[in-house]
Amino acid sequence: MARPAYVIPVMMVSFFLVCHTMTMAKNPRNEQDKEVPWFGETLPPEPFAGFYTKVAQCLWNVNPVCGLQIYAHLFDQSKKLDDNCCNNVVKVGVQCSRDLGWALGLYKKFKPHRALIDKMSIITYQECVARKL
Repeated sequence: MARPAYVIPVMMVSFFLVCHTMTMAKNPRNEQDKEVPWFGETLPPEPFAGFYTKVAQCLWNVNPVCGLQIYAHLFDQSKKLDDNCCNNVVKVGVQCSRDLGWALGLYKKFKPHRALIDKMSIITYQECVARKL
């Protein structure tokens, strides 16, 4: 059975909001708190048809705990991924890692950090591959 069209963007937004909120927000449960990073953010337009579907398929394979570690590592390399999360990164593959990073970089708040996010998504994948050897 096909998912309704709104499920994929909602799932993607939820993933990034959870990751961002868990790592940085003062009070993630208070939706009116203007200090939470996602306050007022909207889902950016899809860069090309099918992109959010592709990203959603990647997200289904990312362990939520690992998503938090990956997000933290993108912005602070001293926050390392544990072995389970590195295995998860390798399992989802380099293309999914890059697509998830690109999707995050589409948000207005993260656009200034697009190059860093893209670079770190590749480096994180390469670090995890090297750890598996």
